[in-house]
Amino acid sequence: MAALLTGAAALLLVALQQAPNPAVPWAVDGAQYAASVAPIATDPSAPAEVATKRWSVKVDGWTIQVDDVAGRAVPKLDPPIVHPVLSPYDAMIAGYADAAGLDWRFVSAVIYEESRFDPDSQSSAGAVGLMQVMPAAAQDVGEVRFHEPEANIRTGVRYLQRLAREYARAPERDRLALMLAAYNMGMAHVRDAQELARRFGYDPLRWDGAMDVMVSLLEEPVVAQAVHNGSAQGRSVVAYVDRVLTRYGSYRGSLPAMPPTALQP
Repeated sequence: MAALLTGAAALLLVALQQAPNPAVPWAVDGAQYAASVAPIATDPSAPAEVATKRWSVKVDGWTIQVDDVAGRAVPKLDPPIVHPVLSPYDAMIAGYADAAGLDWRFVSAVIYEESRFDPDSQSSAGAVGLMQVMPAAAQDVGEVRFHEPEANIRTGVRYLQRLAREYARAPERDRLALMLAAYNMGMAHVRDAQELARRFGYDPLRWDGAMDVMVSLLEEPVVAQAVHNGSAQGRSVVAYVDRVLTRYGSYRGSLPAMPPTALQP
């Protein structure tokens, strides 16, 4: 009997490997064998995650049942812990940036430059929060409360969106540079620099080799007297634009198009 069981088990293994359907009989070495799968049963002594299967094989009129063949254990896994990649505000930044048609990595580069992700940051000029929002900028986009982190991000992103529309005709990199210059020193000074560009025969929508030079000229007293809105710290504005664009380029090369925290349900 033991030999019969051993032989049946071997033939069952061969048959199971060869047959597409376990309910159909097969011929192995000239004999007819059939296997069927009974409903899955659970061994009370086994963990809840492990299912047991009952197989039976018919060999020359004998029915041999093999019980308690354990199925593969399915471990219970805790949800993965997703960490922000830049700051606790990644998902918030991404949500507002995406709604405004902006890259969250660009907005994050602005926030890093403005506040190093410090929500309590304030400047002597009256700018506050993560995005160093000025009251005039908030008023321009109809925001009244802009001190708390989420309101500050929402207001800053809306203002960047406003600037994107202002310079929509410029190529992408030039548009971002003009947006940053206006974010830093105001649209009025950018208009003065654009007027200078037109006077000197430069493209007012091109940054490198054109508007960066005109913005720098706003520091010169003789130039400041000739424009509508007076002097501006043009060279520091150009340096600000370069730093943010460089950081944005670094973020684009190393960070996902959306932060992991924003992809969670």
